[in-house]
Amino acid sequence: MENGPETDPRRAFGQALRTLRQGARLTQQELAHKAGLGIRTLSDLERGTAGPRPATAALLAGALGLDRPGTEGFHALAHAAWRTARG
Repeated sequence: MENGPETDPRRAFGQALRTLRQGARLTQQELAHKAGLGIRTLSDLERGTAGPRPATAALLAGALGLDRPGTEGFHALAHAAWRTARG
Protein backbone atom coordinates (compact mmCIF):
# COMPACT_ATOMS: atom_id res chain seq x y z
CA MET A 1 0.00 0.00 0.00
CA GLU A 2 1.39 3.42 -0.98
CA ASN A 3 1.61 6.27 1.45
CA GLY A 4 -0.82 9.11 0.84
CA PRO A 5 0.34 12.73 0.68
CA GLU A 6 -0.40 13.21 4.39
CA THR A 7 1.67 10.21 5.49
CA ASP A 8 4.44 10.04 2.88
CA PRO A 9 7.71 10.63 4.75
CA ARG A 10 9.27 12.17 1.63
CA ARG A 11 6.52 14.80 1.52
CA ALA A 12 6.85 15.44 5.26
CA PHE A 13 10.60 15.93 4.86
CA GLY A 14 10.08 18.17 1.83
CA GLN A 15 7.61 20.38 3.66
CA ALA A 16 9.94 20.65 6.66
CA LEU A 17 12.88 21.48 4.41
CA ARG A 18 10.92 24.19 2.59
CA THR A 19 9.74 25.69 5.88
CA LEU A 20 13.29 25.73 7.28
CA ARG A 21 14.69 27.22 4.08
CA GLN A 22 12.09 29.95 3.99
CA GLY A 23 12.61 30.62 7.72
CA ALA A 24 16.31 31.10 6.98
CA ARG A 25 15.30 33.52 4.19
CA LEU A 26 17.15 31.52 1.55
CA THR A 27 16.12 30.80 -2.00
CA GLN A 28 16.44 27.26 -3.29
CA GLN A 29 19.46 28.37 -5.28
CA GLU A 30 21.12 29.94 -2.22
CA LEU A 31 20.57 26.88 -0.04
CA ALA A 32 21.71 24.50 -2.77
CA HIS A 33 24.92 26.52 -3.17
CA LYS A 34 25.53 26.70 0.60
CA ALA A 35 25.02 22.94 0.95
CA GLY A 36 27.03 22.06 -2.16
CA LEU A 37 24.02 20.47 -3.87
CA GLY A 38 22.40 20.90 -7.24
CA ILE A 39 19.28 23.01 -7.50
CA ARG A 40 17.39 20.08 -9.03
CA THR A 41 18.28 17.87 -6.06
CA LEU A 42 16.97 20.47 -3.63
CA SER A 43 13.83 20.99 -5.68
CA ASP A 44 13.15 17.22 -5.80
CA LEU A 45 13.61 16.99 -2.04
CA GLU A 46 11.24 19.87 -1.34
CA ARG A 47 8.59 18.43 -3.66
CA GLY A 48 8.84 15.07 -1.91
CA THR A 49 9.79 13.19 -5.06
CA ALA A 50 13.11 12.08 -3.59
CA GLY A 51 14.41 11.05 -0.20
CA PRO A 52 17.68 12.51 1.07
CA ARG A 53 20.75 10.38 1.52
CA PRO A 54 22.13 10.68 5.08
CA ALA A 55 25.11 12.73 3.82
CA THR A 56 22.75 15.08 1.97
CA ALA A 57 20.67 15.61 5.11
CA ALA A 58 23.86 16.44 7.03
CA LEU A 59 24.89 18.99 4.39
CA LEU A 60 21.47 20.62 4.49
CA ALA A 61 21.34 20.75 8.30
CA GLY A 62 24.74 22.45 8.33
CA ALA A 63 23.80 24.91 5.60
CA LEU A 64 20.59 25.78 7.45
CA GLY A 65 22.52 26.33 10.69
CA LEU A 66 20.25 24.05 12.71
CA ASP A 67 20.93 23.66 16.42
CA ARG A 68 21.36 20.22 17.96
CA PRO A 69 17.66 19.50 18.66
CA GLY A 70 16.74 20.85 15.22
CA THR A 71 19.39 18.71 13.58
CA GLU A 72 18.19 15.58 15.39
CA GLY A 73 14.59 16.14 14.30
CA PHE A 74 15.68 16.96 10.77
CA HIS A 75 17.74 13.76 10.57
CA ALA A 76 14.82 11.69 11.90
CA LEU A 77 12.58 13.03 9.11
CA ALA A 78 15.36 12.50 6.57
CA HIS A 79 15.93 8.91 7.69
CA ALA A 80 12.24 8.05 7.30
CA ALA A 81 12.17 9.70 3.86
CA TRP A 82 15.33 7.86 2.75
CA ARG A 83 13.92 4.50 3.86
CA THR A 84 10.71 5.17 1.93
CA ALA A 85 12.58 6.28 -1.18
CA ARG A 86 14.67 3.11 -1.16
CA GLY A 87 11.55 0.97 -1.06
